[in-house]
Amino acid sequence: MKNHPLCSLVWVAVFLAVSVPVSVEAAWTLKPRVFAEAQYDDNVFLSERDEQDDFVTTIAPGIHVAHEGPTDDLNLDYQFKHSFFRDDNELDYSAHRGQLDARKDLNQWFGIGLREAIIRSEDPVELTGLVTFERPSFRRGKRFPYTRNILQPDAVFRFGEGRFVRFQYRYNLLRNEDEGFADQDTQFFAGTIGYRFTVRHAVEMFLQHSNWDYGETIPPEPSRDGDGNEVRGRYTYSINPRTDVFASYRFRQRTFDEESRGFFDFMVHDPRAGFSYDILENLSFSASAGYAFRTAEDRDQEGNFSGRFDLNGEYRRLALDVYGETGMDDDLWTAEVLGFYEFWRTGFRLLYPFLEKLLGEGYFYIERDDFKDIDRADRILSGRASLTYEVLRWLFCSVDYQYLERSSSEFLESFEENRFFGRITVEYDLLERKAQELEPRKSTR
Repeated sequence: MKNHPLCSLVWVAVFLAVSVPVSVEAAWTLKPRVFAEAQYDDNVFLSERDEQDDFVTTIAPGIHVAHEGPTDDLNLDYQFKHSFFRDDNELDYSAHRGQLDARKDLNQWFGIGLREAIIRSEDPVELTGLVTFERPSFRRGKRFPYTRNILQPDAVFRFGEGRFVRFQYRYNLLRNEDEGFADQDTQFFAGTIGYRFTVRHAVEMFLQHSNWDYGETIPPEPSRDGDGNEVRGRYTYSINPRTDVFASYRFRQRTFDEESRGFFDFMVHDPRAGFSYDILENLSFSASAGYAFRTAEDRDQEGNFSGRFDLNGEYRRLALDVYGETGMDDDLWTAEVLGFYEFWRTGFRLLYPFLEKLLGEGYFYIERDDFKDIDRADRILSGRASLTYEVLRWLFCSVDYQYLERSSSEFLESFEENRFFGRITVEYDLLERKAQELEPRKSTR
């Protein structure tokens, strides 16, 4: 098992040194914050039969740093929190969560980027937050610390409008302090070529190689180490400035060092056709449909309808994302590592300001997974709704409700959980007043 550090501070320091301009008048945001939260959780261990509830109090300071310029962007957020359990003090824990998104165009033809997520927690429901609709990672039973670090640098070379070459590396590290869950080290090496021939015709090709390494567990599990390759190609034809049609093909290959139950070599082919349409200036819709099939030695071919739709943007005061997808995938990088599955999933996320100072947010997500090689089927359902009121420019009060359910054909793997939150947040942009003070000076020059 490779031993990589938790935080890639050297990467961050190097990137910021070349990406952030030294200018007093730059567009900066610097928001320290702290929140106090009271939470009721009716199933703290995600148990099917022995549900235990508790009241949890959390104190959490954090900071958000952002910069936006014509050739660079930076978003850095860090949150520390300590949670106190009323009935079981042994469950008290501290958590860290950091996320970095940064990009710098060194000139018109070359740019670099860096993305990183760091999580240190004991919450049995893990979401990295790197994608809008994310399949959760669960750790049922005893709560224990775990660390996740996802590092993703990239570089892009541009040689014309719609013509580029991008190189990307991603490292996904997982460390579990419970020996029943395997540590993981996964590396991805990828490249993308995009070429627009004319205003109407464009192609894009994506190539990726990955390899994954699992640590030992108690009791021991069969080896699941292996590597994979992925190829994606897409041709797009622009009918007009608002409408595109496309044809795509995706190929995935998984090769395991030692084949075992649920983990054997296979290939997946997924051809699709689709379109995208800009309904309004800030509202777009896209959809694709096809047929995915898996082939493996000494096994019958398996096939399934594949497709996806997305509706996202803003309409009047409402910001929304609506998503649906079906096809084939494999669970190799969550805590449980359940292998290949056929799935369908759908969800929506919305944000709506009811009043000038009253903001409503919510999401709903449902997924059905059919694990073909271990004879298991799961349904995951989750939702959350919240209201936030701005008492003052720096003081916010919010109430939240979250529901999570997994129904599984596997014995004792089902659970249901309700969480109720009340939160008070103090947050203030330290640079906002400074920018306002500088504005009159600039106008007198």
